[in-house]
This record gives sequence, structure tokens and C-alpha cells, in this order.
Amino acid sequence: MQRYYFGLILLLLVAGCSVKGPIQPNYDRSKLNTYLFQAVFLEGSGAYKEAARIYERLYRLTGEELLLRKQILNTIRAREYEKAKALLEEALQKEPNNPQYLSLLAQLLYKMKRYEEAKRILHRLIALRPEAKSYQLLASIYLLQKRYDLALKYYKSAYAISPNEHTINSIAYIIYFYLDRPKEAIAHLESHIRIYGCQRSVCKTLASLYGLTNDIEGLISVYRQLYQRYKDPHDAKKLVELYVYQKEYDQAIHYAKELGDGELLLELYKAKRAYNQARALALKLYRKEGDPKYLALAAIFKYEGAKVKDSSLVEQVARELEEAIAKGARDPIYLNYLGYLYIDHGVNIPRGIELVQKALEKEPNSPYYLDSLAWGYYKLGRCPEALRLIKRVYYQLGLKDPEVEEHLRAIQDCIQRSKRDTR
Repeated sequence: MQRYYFGLILLLLVAGCSVKGPIQPNYDRSKLNTYLFQAVFLEGSGAYKEAARIYERLYRLTGEELLLRKQILNTIRAREYEKAKALLEEALQKEPNNPQYLSLLAQLLYKMKRYEEAKRILHRLIALRPEAKSYQLLASIYLLQKRYDLALKYYKSAYAISPNEHTINSIAYIIYFYLDRPKEAIAHLESHIRIYGCQRSVCKTLASLYGLTNDIEGLISVYRQLYQRYKDPHDAKKLVELYVYQKEYDQAIHYAKELGDGELLLELYKAKRAYNQARALALKLYRKEGDPKYLALAAIFKYEGAKVKDSSLVEQVARELEEAIAKGARDPIYLNYLGYLYIDHGVNIPRGIELVQKALEKEPNSPYYLDSLAWGYYKLGRCPEALRLIKRVYYQLGLKDPEVEEHLRAIQDCIQRSKRDTR
């Protein structure tokens, strides 16, 4: 902070605020420079009213115009608007075409919400010196007054002088939301980006408009530009989401690798059904982190990725899952998966039912786990119990996928056979 004060003081001294013009008698230069140090320090500390008083004293002693402007600026910052207005009007009586005083007066009138007076001053100022900041302030007044065509006109005038991010965003905002011309708004932003590159705020605005028009390809394009320029992980994550939405998994995987997010990459391999890659990554994560869930996932990916699901494979997968569970992978998903594996392949149905029941202790209303238990009871010939469960899954919980429907038919057939056998 002290460097800021010192730098500002040096700037003022170099700019001519140290005493070199006519001064009142009995004041030496060192005393005036002490006042200047005090004023700059107070200004930097936010004590604007006190700073303004010292600048006023310095102006009276030296007649330096810069000190008068500093007094007025600090008076405005202190929210003494009427006093600042009086000072500006007095200064403009002496110099009616001074652009700095006119600019300060326009800004002050804007703060005081005296918009018609501010507009008159701004039109006068623009006639003398057409600057971007004057056009921007004029445009903002017309925007507040809901005169959108005029606001757009003057923002465009500002942009022609200084094509910055704030102005192009304002132009696009007015055209899109107030004039209801979305394609034109987007075209302005796209043109700016082609010329000046993907400035963050402009690209973010364009992304918002693409989102509102559901232009996924446009969103992908702008987030790619953002990521290429800024390397922000949030932009890469957005790209992953967009590519997943488009089911372009290879592109999503590319950006997940850029992020170095193993969990995300694992999910993408699963979504792509790239089970061999998923298994390799799960084992790598297990070796790195020691979390047995990765061991369980590696076993699941081994089964899902196999073309032939014979008894040898089932034994291998079951052994790996049992190891993962023994090491602490107690998520009901893994318990149910191994349980259903035992049940469906008829390897160890009682153990399978035991595992599914453990899963149901944690999620008692899971239709998937209830379906597994029903199938286990069916495999043991306990068809009435199986039927009660499968009906709950199908009719009450609403799980009606093809596998459940197949189980329901098989269990119903079992019941019918049982009835025929008892006749």
C-alpha cells in the first residue's frame, strides 16, 4: 500500500503539483509538499472529505488546475454532490469548453440521477471531443431510460473508438434481450472474437447466448477457445459435459485426460463401454490410492468386457470381488453385483442371497436389489416368495426393464408349474 502512495505522490510531483507556479508569500515549498503528501495519503486511505479539504488549500496556494480537479474528484467520492457541482460550475464559467470539467460534471449528474442534464452535458462534450467513455455514459443513460435503440447507437459509437469487452457485451445484451434479435447479438460477439480473440468475458457472454439458443456446437466451439487460451479446468469440465451430452466420448476422454481426473475418466470409459481401459485405470487407481472400491470396479469391468462369460471367468471375477469386499468395499452396489453373479450363474446361490440381503440392509427399497433377491429365491425353487418380491419390483417400484420382465415371466411359470404338479 505504501508503494501505491509513494508512486502516486511521485506522479503528482512530476505532473506539476509540486510548487513551481505562483504561491502565496510565507509558504515554502517543503511545507506545500508536506500538504501534498498528506492529501495523497488520505485519498489512498479513503478519507476523501479530508483529502478534498487539503487539495482545496493547495489549489488556493498554487493555482494548479490539477489540484482543483483532485479537490472536485474527492468531493464527489465523499458524496458531497452539491458542493462538487458548485465547484464544477464555477470552473466552467472560467473555462466553458474544458473537456475534463465537462466530463466530471456529466459523471456527477449521472450519480445524482439528473439524467437529462447529464445528457445535455455529454452531447456538448462529444461535440468538442468524441471519446468512448462519453458515448458509453450517454448509452448507459438511454439504457436506464429504456430507450434501447439510442442506447445501442451510442454503445456502437463507443465501440468504434474503443472496441473493448464491456462495450461489445453491452451491445449484445441490448440486441438479444431488449430488441429480440438473438442471431444479430451472437453475430456481433462472434465477429469481435474473430478479430480480437477469445477474451474471457466476451466468450462467456457468447457461451450464455449459445446456451439460451441450445446451440451445443456453438458452446463446444467457444469453450474450446476458452480452454486453449486460459487453460482453466472449469472450461475443460464444461467441454467434458458437452461432449458426453453429444455422446462424443473420445473427445470427452481427451479433456478428462487434460484434467488428470481419474474418477471422471473412469466414468467416461464406463459410458463408452471401454471396459479394458476402464479396468486398467481402476487397477492403476487402486495401486495409487489403495481404495478397495477400485479393486471391485476392476473385477466388474473384467466381467462386463469379456466376450465369453464362462465358469472360469465367473470364478476369477468372484474371487476378485470377494477380495475387494474383504478389504472394505462394502458399497451395496458391489455386494449386489457379486450376489447376483453367484445367483445368475448358479455358482453359490446361498452366498449370493446373503450378499444381496446385506445390500438391502443399506438400501431396502432398491428395485435392483429386490430383483436380485427374487431371482435367488426362484433359483432355490422358492417361487411364492420370489413372486411377491418381483411383483413389488415391477408394479409398485416401476422397474420394468427387459431383464425384470424375463424374471417375472419365469417366476410366474414356476408358480403355474407348481400348481399343475399339486393337482
